[in-house]
Amino acid sequence: MKNIIVMSGDIGSGKSSVATELQQLTNFDIIGTGTIQRAIASKRGLTTLELNEISQTDRSIDDEIDAYVIETGKTQDRLIMDSRLAWHFIPIAFKVFLAVDPVVGAERVFNASRHDENNASLDITIKNNLKRQTIEDQRFNQLYNINFRKYGNYDLIIDTSYATPLAIAQKINDCFNAWLKHQNFSSLWITPKKLLPTLAVNVIDDDAQELSVFIYNGFIYIQQGHRLVIRTHTANNDLIAANIITEEPNHLLIDGVTVAEAAYKVSLAMLKDWEDSLGFKYTRYPESVSTK
Repeated sequence: MKNIIVMSGDIGSGKSSVATELQQLTNFDIIGTGTIQRAIASKRGLTTLELNEISQTDRSIDDEIDAYVIETGKTQDRLIMDSRLAWHFIPIAFKVFLAVDPVVGAERVFNASRHDENNASLDITIKNNLKRQTIEDQRFNQLYNINFRKYGNYDLIIDTSYATPLAIAQKINDCFNAWLKHQNFSSLWITPKKLLPTLAVNVIDDDAQELSVFIYNGFIYIQQGHRLVIRTHTANNDLIAANIITEEPNHLLIDGVTVAEAAYKVSLAMLKDWEDSLGFKYTRYPESVSTK
């Protein structure tokens, strides 16, 4: 078994910062394909967004990056790779996905102010990130028939929205060592501020000792463990471990409704009450609650 950690993730999830901290803990080398993409874009006189648009019809860009990743996985060890698709090309690696709230991710990208990205304001950055994400999702699905945002592709998923890069790196290192020893570890660590309730605050009688969630349209909903989430948030903990029940919209939950039906039952009033009770505000709401 090789000592290779590959990290994919959302735009602005802090892969480079986390990789730097993880290097200090492991003494592994770092290779970032984001740097390769920017170098290719610069050589062609393009922004990274423009490069992504062109790569929809110019397969050579993807082929160049893919060949590099595959060869690296075969020839190197003790390595941290920051790459959208390394999990696909190096299946023997420990596969990590870094998730981030879209607004938090956009704030990070905007504040980084890279000269090759046209982000004149936070609003423009949010739109550019969404456009780039859509382009990448479509291209990867077309070229490889994969959904790289599907959590089931990874050994570990961590939300980086509010935890520090060092805290994230420590969690990755702990789980990586457990994985090497074939020990159990929680595959999802998420901020309580991104979890959506499926029960109204005033009727919660959920005393589950473990958190179970389902995922629908990019949002994560609590199936069991509402009180556990409340306690974690009240204790000012940035991350909570969770079990993913499913990412499939037609999956039947324990109460006999599908994931899609359960998500649609969540009203804006429920989310507002949850916010008031816990003392925070979501950065966005699911589209399904906007008209309720």
